[in-house]
Amino acid sequence: MQPRIVSGSAGPDSNPAHRDDIDWLRAIAVLAVTGFHFEAPAIFGGFVGVDIFFVISGYLITGIIASEIAAGRFSFARFYERRVRRLLPALYVMVALTAIPASHDLLSSERAEFLRAAAAVVTFTSNLFFWQQAGYFDHAAVEKPLLHTWSLAVEEQFYLVLPVAVWAVLRIARGRRLVLPLTLGGLALAAFASAVILMREGASATAFFMSPARAWEFLLGSLVAVSALPAPRAGLVQQAARGLSLLLMAVPIFALRPGPGFPGVNALAPCLGAALFLWSGTGIADVPRHRLSPLNVAAFVGRISYSLYLWHWPIFAFARFAKPGLALDGSERIALFALTVVVSYLSWRFVERPFRTKAIAPTPRAVFGLAAAASVLLLLGAGAGLMLNGSTSEADRAAQRLDAYNSYDMKPVYRYGSCFTTPDGRVPDDCLRLVAGKTNILLWGDSFAAHYYHGLTASLDAESVNIMQASQPTCMPTFSAETQGVASCRAFASQMRDYFAQARPDLVVMSADWLENARPPRFDGMVRDLRQTLARLHDAGIPVVLLGPSVQFRTRLPSMLARATLRGVTPDPETFTRSDIFALDQAMQAALPTGEGVSYLSILSAVCEQRRCPLTVGGAPLSFDHAHLTAEGSDYVMAKVAPLLRPSVTEFSSRQHADDRAHQAGGEGARDD
Repeated sequence: MQPRIVSGSAGPDSNPAHRDDIDWLRAIAVLAVTGFHFEAPAIFGGFVGVDIFFVISGYLITGIIASEIAAGRFSFARFYERRVRRLLPALYVMVALTAIPASHDLLSSERAEFLRAAAAVVTFTSNLFFWQQAGYFDHAAVEKPLLHTWSLAVEEQFYLVLPVAVWAVLRIARGRRLVLPLTLGGLALAAFASAVILMREGASATAFFMSPARAWEFLLGSLVAVSALPAPRAGLVQQAARGLSLLLMAVPIFALRPGPGFPGVNALAPCLGAALFLWSGTGIADVPRHRLSPLNVAAFVGRISYSLYLWHWPIFAFARFAKPGLALDGSERIALFALTVVVSYLSWRFVERPFRTKAIAPTPRAVFGLAAAASVLLLLGAGAGLMLNGSTSEADRAAQRLDAYNSYDMKPVYRYGSCFTTPDGRVPDDCLRLVAGKTNILLWGDSFAAHYYHGLTASLDAESVNIMQASQPTCMPTFSAETQGVASCRAFASQMRDYFAQARPDLVVMSADWLENARPPRFDGMVRDLRQTLARLHDAGIPVVLLGPSVQFRTRLPSMLARATLRGVTPDPETFTRSDIFALDQAMQAALPTGEGVSYLSILSAVCEQRRCPLTVGGAPLSFDHAHLTAEGSDYVMAKVAPLLRPSVTEFSSRQHADDRAHQAGGEGARDD
């Protein structure tokens, strides 16, 4: 059965046929994305709403093209006229109006990026623009007000190819019904395979931003539109299909975490859920409902979903810029969401609808001419803005110097690629080599251990102290390999277990991102793992100092400092610093054992006088992101902490050498120097 057709990726088109349930699906998609970006509780994977939109787009557009070709009514000009009316007016209005706060709320470097992004929006290449900037330590996404337009570029690129492909296949098929679905299915499988291969090769950014790797999501919707699957029988079958589709979407929305594991296979469940939702509504008639019924409210959200998607991100970004700590509390986010809905409704009512209903630009010539003129104006405006952007104030230059730390090269400071971050999770033997005649200190943990190495070497005498380093990203310093959720961490834990079985450093200094490891409900498990590890080291006669939580900030410290400098505001440490690190510090001190051979050292007590933590050191930010120390920050912190280690080093070293002499007298030779 041919599915009933609606057009547009986020709202109904001029086609009179309409399905309320597609508006419900749009509402799910846009609320998932908005909830994720607005940091709503438990919406950890709301970014999959974009994937749901892609499936909807493929379903609607392919259905329209195929049905119009079958009826002999298809026209490329009419197709692209509808796309221009649907996508460009609201998009261009958003870009133009967003440029107003960008002119005074952004640093000159950020303004230049914004203007280049605006040009990329007009040329349908913003996915390529943001792909080139992708990176683990890249600027926070919220500092890019047009970042969300990458998905529109992917959609626009799909629209350039799909009509030609469907038209060509149907011409070749000459009435053979299976040719089109088989062709689209083959293309979908090839695109999905390319995405999986890219993910396995570590090119997750390419799989995320590039159209070929995303094409299978659109084509999945296309298959539902042209596969001629029979409509589900009303009743139990239809309800079961609808329920399963909601489950497939809900699980990733609430459980999936952002990171390099997406898209690829992890995008499969929400896309299959969206496709099943679309199929399960085939042939089901809309029924009248009360205006304020939940489903009618959902349908309203679905109708304004395109404008809601366009406006939610820049509104959120610029609202953050207005806050000294670049963070919004819960009530502010709720108020901001309400404002976003109002702005989105106005955009839908006074921009989207007049163009779609042809109240504005009633003819194809008028709409194409207006789109071309608007495109040229935006490109000229972006170019002029870039030319005028060179003149900056002293405040802007000072802010840019701070903002430059967002691109800080941490690799030489953290010994990246050698003693920190190795492909297989195991650190080289050179990082763990004991040196005879020196006090051997091992720094063990994740990046929050690696960031102390520079300062520790600067604070301790290299002639008498040998500092070793064993650190891997996200890997907690414990022997409980089975509790490590990442393969490289399991390998790292296994290596360290074997290492301590045959080597005895004079002191082990343990550090990690305890705030992340202790997120509810993981605190008890973290403490249990640490207790077990501390006990094993104690039984082996290896003394330990466990460093408490590092100083952590509410967001990227260079960005907060740069924004404060740009506005002439004196930075407030209490506003910038996360308050929960102090509570965690106290909880860890109370929960972990201390005594002979085991010490807990509070970084916060050593560094943050009366809970006021330093923000800069000699003009450099303490951290280059929300917590990881710069070289200057590491030197400053360890200058405070190293004196507290020295008594332990002296005491433990003396005890260790005495034990060694006793073992050597007994012929055992315990040291492996």
